[in-house]
Amino acid sequence: MQKETPLFPKRSGLPTYTEAGDLLPAPETDKIRVWQINLDELTGFTRHLEAILSADERKRAYAFATPLLQQRFIGGRGVLRLVLGACCDKAPESLEFIYGPYGKPYLAGAETDWKFNMAHSNHIALLAVSRYVEIGVDVEIDRPLTDLAALINLCFSEQERNACLAMTQEEQRTEFYRIWTYKEALLKASGKGLQMDLQELEIARDGTVLRWPAKLQAYSTYRVYPLPILNVPAALAVGPGLTHWQCEELPLPALENFFTYPINRGSRHV
Repeated sequence: MQKETPLFPKRSGLPTYTEAGDLLPAPETDKIRVWQINLDELTGFTRHLEAILSADERKRAYAFATPLLQQRFIGGRGVLRLVLGACCDKAPESLEFIYGPYGKPYLAGAETDWKFNMAHSNHIALLAVSRYVEIGVDVEIDRPLTDLAALINLCFSEQERNACLAMTQEEQRTEFYRIWTYKEALLKASGKGLQMDLQELEIARDGTVLRWPAKLQAYSTYRVYPLPILNVPAALAVGPGLTHWQCEELPLPALENFFTYPINRGSRHV
C-alpha cells in the first residue's frame, strides 16, 4: 500500500516519529518526548483547540491584547491538553490541572504520574513529557539585548561571568542564551521558577550542575541537555536515571485526523 503524502510538510528539520494516524503516543517510562510546536501554524485549528479548553483557560486567552497572542495561547494550551490526554488515555477536555506555589502546573487526580513542562518564545513552543520524573524545558528566540553586560552580571556566577566577558560581543550573546536556557530549564523542573539568585546556580557546558542554592539541593543531580532546535537556543533538564529523550516536530496530520475523526477521543489511536 502506497504511503500517503503528509498533509503538512516538515519545516523545522526535526524528525517526526509519530505516524499521521497516531495521536501523539505517550513516551515510554524510560524516555522523555519533546515536541517542537510552531504556534502560528495552528491557526486552522484554533476553533477546535479552543473548544477543549476550560472556561478559565479561555478567559486567560482573551486577556491577551492582540488576536495573534490569543491564538498562540489557545494553540499551545490546546496541544498540551491533546498530548496529555493521549498519555492518560482520556479526553483532553476532561483533564484538570493544579498549580504549585510558584505557578508550575501539574495534572490532578490519578494522572499525577505524568510530568510535563512547556516553554514559549514568540511563535515557538516546546512541550516535554515524562513518566514519574520532573522535567523542565526552556526556549528563547535569539534577539538583540539592549544591556547584555548588566544581564550577565545579574544572572551569571563569577566564573561564568569572567569567562563570558572575555568573549566577543556576538559570542557573549550566544553564551548568555545558552546559560540562561540551561538555568531556566532546571529551575522550571524544580517548580521554583526564577525565585532565587541565579548567581548561585552554575551549570557546566556538558549540563552537569556544578553549584546550586540550598533550595535546589534536591535537583543537584539533574542533567541539562541542549535541544536540537534550529537556530533557537533551547534546553531540557532531566532527573537522574533518565538519559533517553526524543525531540521531534509536532505531527500536524495527527491533529487533522483527531478533529476530522473525533472517535474515542480519549484514545491514543484515532
